[in-house]
Amino acid sequence: MLSSLTRATSLWLFCLWLAACTRASPAAIPTSPPSPLQVEVPVTVEVTRVVTQPIVVQATPLPPMACTPPALDATAVITVGAILPLSLPGAMNAGFAMQTALSLAVEEINANGGVAGRTLALISYDSSGRAERSRIAAQRLILDDCVAGIVGLYHSAAAQAAADVAHSFGTPLIVAAAADDDLTAAGYPEVFRIAPSRTMLAEMPVHWLSEVGDFNQDGQISAGVVSDSAGQSPFVDMLLAGFAAASVHVNHMTVDLPSTDFSSAVARIVTMETVPDAIFILLKGADALKLQSQILAAGIGPQKSTLLVLQHTGLESDQFWQDVPDGLGTVVARIGPWQPTVTAKGQQFALAYGQYKGHWPEAYAFAAYDAVYLLADAVARAGSLQGPALVVALEETDLELASGRYSFPFGISHPPGAAGVSPSMWHQWPDVQTLYLQYTEDHQPAYQAAIIWPRRYRTVDAPLAR
Repeated sequence: MLSSLTRATSLWLFCLWLAACTRASPAAIPTSPPSPLQVEVPVTVEVTRVVTQPIVVQATPLPPMACTPPALDATAVITVGAILPLSLPGAMNAGFAMQTALSLAVEEINANGGVAGRTLALISYDSSGRAERSRIAAQRLILDDCVAGIVGLYHSAAAQAAADVAHSFGTPLIVAAAADDDLTAAGYPEVFRIAPSRTMLAEMPVHWLSEVGDFNQDGQISAGVVSDSAGQSPFVDMLLAGFAAASVHVNHMTVDLPSTDFSSAVARIVTMETVPDAIFILLKGADALKLQSQILAAGIGPQKSTLLVLQHTGLESDQFWQDVPDGLGTVVARIGPWQPTVTAKGQQFALAYGQYKGHWPEAYAFAAYDAVYLLADAVARAGSLQGPALVVALEETDLELASGRYSFPFGISHPPGAAGVSPSMWHQWPDVQTLYLQYTEDHQPAYQAAIIWPRRYRTVDAPLAR
């Protein structure tokens, strides 16, 4: 049985304690499917424990062995651990979003009888996005809390530290956000990822533009890429290499941030030898919108046969149309399910999540929610809380959840090397939704934008709307 303190702890108290969540009206969610699902939205969510106080290394040595999870038929409670960035310098908004999603999943599972008749409990530790804190949190979850598995992990360095610990003790770990290829390429039997890898993210623009082809019909496929000058990220390196491998001519420009004047970058775009078929703006927030507005003012845009591509900033449609009133035809990348592509379970989750957060769930929120269900499903099918049995059960997953149908085609029984695919596909869910949307009407809400790629999700007849 959970302690009285545990039973009294709820998500609304958690949100007040961390000053992180605000109850929002359902009307704030931009979800308008043709036949909206009618679901009962939970108003309280039980959370076993959330630890945000500083984690310090103890002077005494750690126990040499993990506490052994009891046999499934000898316990009334199954504990899941989570490691999230819930304080600075970590990505706190992402951590709070993932915590909300995890807690909703736990509450739903318990409301439906638990896991094999056992109550599911959640213990979350704060990593602050730091590798060392994540390592210690993973040790505590395994050595002290006897968790069946660990979920969450937003930053790659923090995820790698937790993965090393999970591997050393044989404890399953499901990564819901971190993208570093090495996380799965290491081939740890215990590590699974349901977020896109960095390679998958870098391949997305390449595959899309290759399919679009010579948009401006000048005889070649070309692209412009604009990124922050503060250090070349691995993602940018992989993106440029991918374009080169696909025979796409690419011009890469960097800009100094913060800035309100991008005239030098615009001048370089105007003076390119060839007109690019697409310009990928890899900046975030107001910087991305200011740059796009100045590019359009220079006469470059979809009406002049150059597609302008934004990251998720473009999905904040109220701010987008305010800052880029000439943004008709803008293409925006979306990672994770969108209204027209979400499963029935995903729609139910989105409605419940919106009661607390007031917007459509982020990709990492969808993944965090599904991670709890994946681990619960593995426990139920394995009939065990032992790590090796759960790893086998996770490899055999075939289950539709909020983000889609899950499976892990490459792993112990079918190594990626034997199939001639990248080592990063080890225990990697290959069907993460990576979408391109396009604004096809002035002041169009983001949820009404057309999905133009990939073909399986396309909501318009033509590959692109001009």
